[in-house]
Amino acid sequence: MAKRRRAPDHARRSPSATRSIYPCALVYLDPAGASSPNSRSKNPLGYVWQALCLNKSLLRAGMPRLNVFTNAVDRVAALLAGVPADVRPEVHALSATGIDLPKSTPFYAAHFKLDLLSQVSERLPEDALLLLLDTDMAAMRSLDANVIQRCAALGAGAFDISDQVFPAYGSSRVIADLEIVAGRRLQNPRWYGGEFLLATPAFLKRLVALGKEYFDHYLAEMSRLNHLGDEAFISAALNVMADEGQPILDVGAYQSVGRHWPGNTHRNLHWYKHCTFVHLPGNKPLIEREAQFAEFDPARFWRAVANAHKAGLIRCMVKSLLPRVPRPGMRAMSGRERQTGTERQTGTEPSGPQEPTGSPKRL
Repeated sequence: MAKRRRAPDHARRSPSATRSIYPCALVYLDPAGASSPNSRSKNPLGYVWQALCLNKSLLRAGMPRLNVFTNAVDRVAALLAGVPADVRPEVHALSATGIDLPKSTPFYAAHFKLDLLSQVSERLPEDALLLLLDTDMAAMRSLDANVIQRCAALGAGAFDISDQVFPAYGSSRVIADLEIVAGRRLQNPRWYGGEFLLATPAFLKRLVALGKEYFDHYLAEMSRLNHLGDEAFISAALNVMADEGQPILDVGAYQSVGRHWPGNTHRNLHWYKHCTFVHLPGNKPLIEREAQFAEFDPARFWRAVANAHKAGLIRCMVKSLLPRVPRPGMRAMSGRERQTGTERQTGTEPSGPQEPTGSPKRL
């Protein structure tokens, strides 16, 4: 394999665009913290292997090297020590956090993305764009230059997954959570996935300021919320910015990213094949296995995704024949809700087999 020059600490220029992009991801390791409800693994170091796979896929697609921000630099560096330097991501220490929340909180580690955003906002060059990614993703091709340019002109691109979250959980519940966290009525409430954000430094600084404010609201109102995780307060901040007149490009419409669950019936599998980034929150082991190869192979990776999808379809069909029970992390209906049928009226009952979206309900 040809040697690649190691990326410097600052953003590198993507060959596919006129603006620099700075890909980064969070690896927050805390044995006492609750693992992701979407992860079946008990080994938190799996996130390091996911980051390695993501980095290999970025390099294979001609994009800059991944910057991993972590609270456990020595541990992550030691694990990656045996990986060839030309495919190793950059590892940075995550600044000391001011976030304080119960370690039992679902998606505990993901909350610290706010610290990452804050830290990067202070170091990102003015002509660069942050590209925030989750580790359980892979780049199938280079990010489209048109998308980068539009995000640079508008200020940001984010992944609007309202069409998945609203039908699955009920639009009334989701909107109520957003407005509780925002502390105000929102004009056009949308739910944004936390796995993709492409933003200018100016946008990022405003987002961080609002994110910190709404994290405090979120923390104070956790007992009232159906959805827990970083998406709740970051989505609230993005909605408020939109209400203030800030345009946000919906990168999902450009197939810049797709969130895929094995057996997903939301979109045809063929649609995901043409996404720039494929996010597999329900199949992290697949990502970790791909990391063991010397190079990322999009064709091999996609075969594994397709096979997992077929197995998922069978699993979903079997589940649809069994009595319906609440998903782990889903708050049970109150007596009033059962009496009024609010859940079904608001669309919480999916019309067919459907996996969770990654923003769990409270028990």
